[in-house]
Amino acid sequence: MSIVRRFRQEWLTLILLCLAAFFVNNSLLPVGGGEAKVLVTARDIVDGGNWLAPTMNGEPRYDKPPLASWVAALVQSIHADNISAQRTVAGLLGIIWTMFFFGITRYFSRRRGFAEIATVVFITTYNIIYMGRMVERDIYGYAFMMVAIYFMMRMLFDSQYFANPHKWRWAWLAGLAMGLSLLGNGLVAVYSMLMPWLVAIVLFKRPDMTGRWGPLLLLIVLAILPYGMWLWYIQVYHPEAAPESWGFLPARWTEKATRPWYYYWRFFAEMGIWSLILLAALLFPFWKKRIRTRRVYRFALAWLANGLVILASTPHKEMVDLVALTPPCAIAVTCVLYYYEECWPKEKITQRFFLFNGYLIALIMFGLPIFMLIRMFGRDLIDFGTAIFLWVLLWGIAMYTALSTKRHSPKGVVRGVALLFFFIECFMLTPIVGVLGNNRKVSINQVSKVSELKQLPFYYNQDEELKIEVVYEVGKKVSPININDPEAVSKATPFALITQQPLAKEMNADVLSRVDTLRVGVYDDNTLPRHNQHYKKEFINQVSIIKKKQAQQ
Repeated sequence: MSIVRRFRQEWLTLILLCLAAFFVNNSLLPVGGGEAKVLVTARDIVDGGNWLAPTMNGEPRYDKPPLASWVAALVQSIHADNISAQRTVAGLLGIIWTMFFFGITRYFSRRRGFAEIATVVFITTYNIIYMGRMVERDIYGYAFMMVAIYFMMRMLFDSQYFANPHKWRWAWLAGLAMGLSLLGNGLVAVYSMLMPWLVAIVLFKRPDMTGRWGPLLLLIVLAILPYGMWLWYIQVYHPEAAPESWGFLPARWTEKATRPWYYYWRFFAEMGIWSLILLAALLFPFWKKRIRTRRVYRFALAWLANGLVILASTPHKEMVDLVALTPPCAIAVTCVLYYYEECWPKEKITQRFFLFNGYLIALIMFGLPIFMLIRMFGRDLIDFGTAIFLWVLLWGIAMYTALSTKRHSPKGVVRGVALLFFFIECFMLTPIVGVLGNNRKVSINQVSKVSELKQLPFYYNQDEELKIEVVYEVGKKVSPININDPEAVSKATPFALITQQPLAKEMNADVLSRVDTLRVGVYDDNTLPRHNQHYKKEFINQVSIIKKKQAQQ
C-alpha cells in the first residue's frame, strides 16, 4: 500500500469519526449556560445591531471576547433560533481542532500510524465530543490555538526537514490563528495550552532561532492585533466598561470558582475509557526504557505536567479547563499503545496490563446491551427492532475488541473503541438523552406558542435570579422589574412576568389590587431529573400576564 493511499485512508477514517462525533444528532443535547450566553448575546446583536459593543439580555457584555457571539449572530441572521445550525459551526471547529492535532502528532512523531491512533484516542474522549457539539467560547480558543501550535511548529522546525522552510508563511498563519484564539476566548488557551507546549518544546526540542526572530515578532504582532483593537475600541468609546473587557486579568480569577491547588488530582478520569492507560503512562520510571518513542513520550508528559502546574496555580478552577490537556494525554496513551503495537513484551506484568485493559473495554461493550434492556427498552425509549439491531452491533464490536486483545493488537482495540463511539453517536444518543434527562421537563419556550404573549414585553422579579438558559428559551429580552413598586408595574403594564413563586407570595397586596393577573403556566427547564443533585429550583418558573384593571382602562 502506498504512503499516499494510506494517508488518504487515515483522513477518511478521521473525517467519518468527526462527522459522527460533532454533527450527527447535534441538536439533542440541552442548551447549557455557556452556550446560552453566546446565543442570547448573538440574538441581541441581530436585534439591536450592536456588533462592537454587544449586550446580553440588554446588559453590556464586555467581559468576554466577541468572536463567538459575532459568528453566532451571523448564523442567527440566516437561521433564526436554529440550534442545529449554530452547533454546526462548533462542529466545524471541532474538525479543525482534531485535524490539526493529527497534523501536530504526525509531524512530531514521524512514525507511520502513530498519529492516527493518537487522533482516534483524542476524538473518543467525552470532553472533546461535548465541546464540539456546544456553541461555547472555549471551542474557539482551543481549536484556533491548536492551529497556531501546528504552524508555529512548522516555523520552528521545518528547516530540519525541508530545503525551503517558509518561516514567514508559517509565522503569518500562526499569528492569525492565535489572534482568532484570543478574540474567541481571551488568554484561556494561552496559559492552559500554548504555555505548557512552549515549555515542553524548549526542554526537549530546543529550536534553533537563527533567522526566526523576525517571523516570531510578526507572529506576536498578528496575535495581539485583533483582540487589542477590540480592547482599544471599548477603552475609547465605552470607557466605563473598559475594566470589564480586561476580564482575563488574574484579579478576576479570584471572583468565583476558587478551589485548592489539588482540585485537578483526578485529571486522568477525564480521558474516560482511556483513563487506566493514561494513569499507567504516568509511571515514567517504568516506561522510560521500554517505550521506543521516548522523545514523543517525554514531550507529552512534560506538556501534561506543565499544564497541570499552570492550571493548579490559578485560583479559578473548573473541570472543563482540563480539556486543554487532552492533546498531551492522548499522545501519552498512544505511546503506551504503540509500544505494544511495535513489539509484544516478554514481561508478564506488562502483558497482563494490556490484556486487562483490552478485556475490560470489551466487557463494558458487552454490558451496554444489558444497560439498554434495563434503562431504555423497559421505559419505551427504544423499540424492539432497533434494540435487536443495536444489540447485534454492540456485541459484534465487543467480540471484535476481545479478539483483538487476545491477538495482542492495540490497533484492533482502538478501532473497536472508535466503532463503539461511532454507533453510539449515530444510533443511541436519543435514548441516552432520554435516560439521563428530565422526563418531566416542560420548557418555558412554549410561551412562544401563546398568542396573548407574542406582543407583550417580558419581565422578571428583580429580587430573584433569572438563569440565562431561561432567557434563551423565552426567545426575547427579559428585563428586571420591582414588582412591589406600584408605579413601575403600572408603567410597564401590560406585560408578561416570570416569577419562581406564585404571585400572591411575591407581589404585595397593594400592587395585586391594582392589576388583573392571569397565570399562563408553570415551567420546569431543568435538564436533569429531580433526584439529581444538580436539579435547581431556579429553573422552575411560572409565567403570568399582568394587565391594568378593567375599570382603570
